[in-house]
Amino acid sequence: MSHHSAFLRSHHAKITNSNNIPSSSNNENDENSTIKNLIFKHISKAQQSSMNINSNKGTMRGILGEVGNMTLSNKPIISKPKIIQQHSSIATIIESKSIVNILPPAPPPSITITDEDNQIEEIILDDDDEDEYITETPAEFDCDSGDLYNITTVSEFVVDICKYWRELEHHTPIRQNFLLNRREGTASPQNRAVLIDWLYQVHDRFKLLSDTFHMAINFIDRYLQVVDVSKHELQLIGSAALLLACKYEEMTIPGMNDFVYVSDNAYSKEDMKEMERRIISTLSYDLGRPLSINYLRRYSKIIQATDLEHTLGKYLLDLTFIDHTCSHILPSYISACASFLSRYLLTYKRITSSTSIPLLIEHLWPSKFMLYHTGYTYEQLRQGIEQLGQLLIGQDTTKLKSVQKKFSQSNMFSIAQHSCCKSAYVQIALTRLPK
Repeated sequence: MSHHSAFLRSHHAKITNSNNIPSSSNNENDENSTIKNLIFKHISKAQQSSMNINSNKGTMRGILGEVGNMTLSNKPIISKPKIIQQHSSIATIIESKSIVNILPPAPPPSITITDEDNQIEEIILDDDDEDEYITETPAEFDCDSGDLYNITTVSEFVVDICKYWRELEHHTPIRQNFLLNRREGTASPQNRAVLIDWLYQVHDRFKLLSDTFHMAINFIDRYLQVVDVSKHELQLIGSAALLLACKYEEMTIPGMNDFVYVSDNAYSKEDMKEMERRIISTLSYDLGRPLSINYLRRYSKIIQATDLEHTLGKYLLDLTFIDHTCSHILPSYISACASFLSRYLLTYKRITSSTSIPLLIEHLWPSKFMLYHTGYTYEQLRQGIEQLGQLLIGQDTTKLKSVQKKFSQSNMFSIAQHSCCKSAYVQIALTRLPK
């Protein structure tokens, strides 16, 4: 069994594909586009001009082709300063000024350290006072002492951080069914589902972190519940939200031209800038809501979930974003449901008809231990587990399959094609759970 760090995120390899080269953009003066740099990186000016002529003949390009969150060049971003030769007249002025006697700078004033300064310094460096702000975990609930010397797990503070997360998620709630009963022509739940499915493809093509996508959906839902927008603005809102999330989470940020490109020029850079201002103003610059993927990493570490169980939990979380009815659920709650259901589905195929389901539940979700760390018992999670199970069952009939396509890849253990995710299997497994 592998241990998942509370805050470590998976590293995405940057893959450059130079076989499929899309046609050039009309805006040749824009040097910020990573797509343009990718196309013209090793092409001479004569070849560029010939490609521009050919591009006017109706060459088609894929709307999501050849864009990614990748480093295109090893050259430093900050250029070296240029050396400018001085004219003889300037040199003459410098020589004339050098004749003037310049007094040496005065020595700095001496600094005396008093006893009061020493006392303050001792108070700041006293380690005993620091322990007063750390919650001491009882021995029966301790699962972090083994990571004491691993600084990436922040084992001293992780319990307090999770408590703060659970307080913070209540400060930015999302209303249930906030897109219903809107006037005609505005965004509907179905319009939102199509947007999220398209945005998921963009996120996957850019090779962005899961945290970035989770944060973007949070921005979109919090904005849509306040502002009654036209359905034609949804693509612009989604792109601006994803760009904001990239600035918050990513090391390498796609340019605005990349988002304009993947939208097939449905909007301009100026439109994106204006929408960014609207979103952050509507959200009152409060962008720090806890994410469900953060909770899932913590729960997987607590319960010592395997990589396969953790990946299935991520799959279940990503399925919830397309369904409008899951938007209002707290991140801590939906992550706990995903953590339990993933382990239950992978365990169910090994049990027999004589297996005690209550004992199995206690094994998968020890009541006292998980209540201390998550704040939820199995009885509280039962309704959410059923809702996640129905989402998994509905993947056989849905037309929006971007999430399923991603988790069918080998680097995701092809978990979407696993036997435990088949609708008949999930339905039978859910019926065995006590109500």
